[in-house]
Amino acid sequence: YRLMAVFDGETTEFAPEQLNAHLSACESCRREIEQMQNTFALLKTQERSVPETDLWSAIETRIEAETRTNWKPFAFLGVFLVGYKLLEMLPETGFGFAFKIVPLVFVVALFAFLKENPFRINTELILEK
Repeated sequence: YRLMAVFDGETTEFAPEQLNAHLSACESCRREIEQMQNTFALLKTQERSVPETDLWSAIETRIEAETRTNWKPFAFLGVFLVGYKLLEMLPETGFGFAFKIVPLVFVVALFAFLKENPFRINTELILEK
């Protein structure tokens, strides 16, 4: 880390003459300094790419496309699990069972009728109609 500080021009507790004497005698430190110089020279030749001004709209479009298609397996799994639980409850049927199942059937039918989540929030954080 001290070699990096010297390479960056920071002052150290050693005099420049001491560092130069050490570098002339130490092959390992001299190679490390050369590698740092080569690395920095390579980095200076690189240019930073400037993103397009319309970058976010492309990202947002891809995210929306992914979310539109990825909900179907989870919906199928949810319907399967609800159906399984209902079949499991059938032996315990009684008059109270109808009061438990009717709201569930109503909600499932409502969402199937609407075919989407009515509580979607857009980027302005306003409920969509």
